[in-house]
Amino acid sequence: MSRENFYSRDEDWLKDTDNALSDSCSNAENRGQAEGAEPDIEEIHSVGESLSESGSTPMQSYLKHLYRLELLTPEEEHSTTCLLRDLEDTLIEKLQQCGTELVQLRSEGVEQRGSTGAYDHGLIIARTEMLLSLEELTRRERSKLGGLLRRFQEQRKKLIQCNLRLVIAIAKRFRNPSVPFIDLIQEGNVGLMKAIERFKPQMGYRFSTYAYWWIQQEIQLAMRRNEDLVRQPANVQDDLRTIYRAIGEVRALGQPASDENLARHTGLDLERIQSLLKLPGPTGSLDDPVADDQSSTRLDYAPADELYNTDELVTNQELAERLREAVDRLPARQRTVLNLRYGLISDKDCSFRVIGEQLGLSQERARQLHSDAIRQLKRQWR
Repeated sequence: MSRENFYSRDEDWLKDTDNALSDSCSNAENRGQAEGAEPDIEEIHSVGESLSESGSTPMQSYLKHLYRLELLTPEEEHSTTCLLRDLEDTLIEKLQQCGTELVQLRSEGVEQRGSTGAYDHGLIIARTEMLLSLEELTRRERSKLGGLLRRFQEQRKKLIQCNLRLVIAIAKRFRNPSVPFIDLIQEGNVGLMKAIERFKPQMGYRFSTYAYWWIQQEIQLAMRRNEDLVRQPANVQDDLRTIYRAIGEVRALGQPASDENLARHTGLDLERIQSLLKLPGPTGSLDDPVADDQSSTRLDYAPADELYNTDELVTNQELAERLREAVDRLPARQRTVLNLRYGLISDKDCSFRVIGEQLGLSQERARQLHSDAIRQLKRQWR
């Protein structure tokens, strides 16, 4: 992709009218680019600064403010990330000295993302502000800590604002009718902030290159969450997307869309394709109208026994009671692991790392206790 083509395409999009911005899903840019292809960061930073002054929609106002912000050079970006990491370490050290435990500053779910050294910047800021509001510190200590917090927030805000254009450039590649474009941008901003928390300047990579994958991951997760009300694993959704695409291609060639043809076209196993095609289709709303020219909805034609199934309600309550009794018969430690893992008491599930820290065990030992408890429940249920 040449720099000239990238510049002109972004300029045309940014100068769209209100109707074009509100109908971004129908004008999706699908130029045959692979989803995994990383954009040239220098080309993204070369996007034009001028915008039409006649626009008044929230999207256009956001873009006008965004493209007035100055970008960082590679040297400034490196110095900013290094300074931000040093300020973060200093704040964490100060919080530790005041009795804050490191586990209270950890980002939620970092063990699933392959990063065990990340700290949640929101928690760091909240804990520091809470400490400043107390009277435990002297005036000099409070002034020094407040200065550190202000510098930390300034550098973090600077790094976020100077990479918001990167979020838009990536979100444009994933325009989808199921998710509004502004929502894709917001999810990409969440990925950008996660990248800031986990980036390590000493690894030698540019921050923009590292943040690209976090932004793309959050956008893809948002699309998968909104595709259907019934959650399915990511690999299942990817395979279904491949199968549906293959069905159209096979029919375009004049061949029947049989399971054997789909298996040859996609490279998936025949049993895998058959099992995926048996899955239920998209979930519809009962409030959807039956036809465009009618005011009646699907709910009007639904049988009463499907809406109020007393037998099913009683059965579910009985199963919940039996499960509660079976868990109560387990040993104390295994019962605690299950309660924390599945949120049976607090309605908030915990990871094995958090469970191990609360019980004074290793993460692997917490997982072993969980497996033993599940095995005993299966024996009781028989």
